[in-house]
Amino acid sequence: MPQSKHVDTKNKNKNKSKKQSTKSSNDTITQYIKAINLLMKKLDEESLNFLYEQAKVLLHNIEVKKLQQEFDELDVKTITTKRQDYSKDKLEVVEADDLRHFIFVINGARNFFSRDEMRKIVKLCHSAPTLQSGMRMLYHWFENNRKDVIIDTGIEGPHDRALETMYNYVINNYTVGE
Repeated sequence: MPQSKHVDTKNKNKNKSKKQSTKSSNDTITQYIKAINLLMKKLDEESLNFLYEQAKVLLHNIEVKKLQQEFDELDVKTITTKRQDYSKDKLEVVEADDLRHFIFVINGARNFFSRDEMRKIVKLCHSAPTLQSGMRMLYHWFENNRKDVIIDTGIEGPHDRALETMYNYVINNYTVGE
């Protein structure tokens, strides 16, 4: 029980410190307002107009800064949400209407392949005797021909889950043409 009282004391001290900080800040603001009011009584109309315009600029800058902070926080949340949707277990293949190019969307990366590259990938996958060898062959083909796929997709080696997903998709959806 003494421990919980100690924690409560810390929380009370934190709250007390916050209240003192806010009170101190309010006191400072009040002092500035009084000092500015005293000075303004001594200024001519042109000087007062200048101060008024400057105050509007300062207020605008504060509002812009707040909006920028909100946007940055929103942007971080959006990026985090999108990253949570990324997966090496899901592959979406987008085919051009004329089948001249293919796009593999996996783990947040969009990998573009020409028809010729796609034919090589399909042939490679179908020539592999096992899933594991197919994954290794895919990895080495990407490493030698399309290192960008490894980097962009976040493939960490020949046993990466993304390679298994790609291999299975190709085997189940494409055949080797003659």
